[in-house]
Amino acid sequence: MILRLLRSDFKKLKVGMWILVFLGPIGIFGLTTLNYMLRYEYLLRQSDDRWMQLLQQINLFLAPALLLGTALLASLSANIEHETNAWKQVLALPISRVKVYCSKFIMISILLFIATVLMFIGTWFFGSLYGWEQNIPFKEVAINSFYPYFAAMPILAIQLWFSVTSVNQGTPLAVGIVGAVVSMYSYGGPEWLIWKWPLLQNKWEIPEISVLLGIVVGGLIFLTSVVHFERKDVQ
Repeated sequence: MILRLLRSDFKKLKVGMWILVFLGPIGIFGLTTLNYMLRYEYLLRQSDDRWMQLLQQINLFLAPALLLGTALLASLSANIEHETNAWKQVLALPISRVKVYCSKFIMISILLFIATVLMFIGTWFFGSLYGWEQNIPFKEVAINSFYPYFAAMPILAIQLWFSVTSVNQGTPLAVGIVGAVVSMYSYGGPEWLIWKWPLLQNKWEIPEISVLLGIVVGGLIFLTSVVHFERKDVQ
């Protein structure tokens, strides 16, 4: 049943949502290119490890872009049903509310994962263009690309929750925009700040902790939102 719901949700996707999936990585690498064009010599002087320096620069743009993209995809996905007033029709079908909600969550997760794969490929390609005399650190590139995705699970759970239960998408979008801005200035912030986790920065200097926190807290928020959705009357 979940697969049938997923197929239905993907068929409803607007072209703009697919554009957003590709636009995110393109925008990040566009900003990174501009950054290197303007400050290449300065950035090279900061570290002898060219690839780690590149990953740090990409991460500056990756976290806020990921959070903003999550908010936009969640809002656009929920708004498909809100615009056509289809929630009542969907929920009137002999289908579990939990499965309907899970389908939306899985669909957005897949879209974000596609963007994450593009980030991994793009990072490898971007660094290779410079021809640095250093082996490509595929493990570190993978960590920098995929870890933020898992660390951002609480944001996805919150944004989908707000988007599905709010007819006016202004509030969920405002929350998403504020969260993206907060993430840009959250270096050194408290460890409980969920918008900091995709930066993979913590006092223990162990990025896996940010990932673990993201998965666990994201799971708890998701379960809470499922219970709320199951009991709430959706307009």
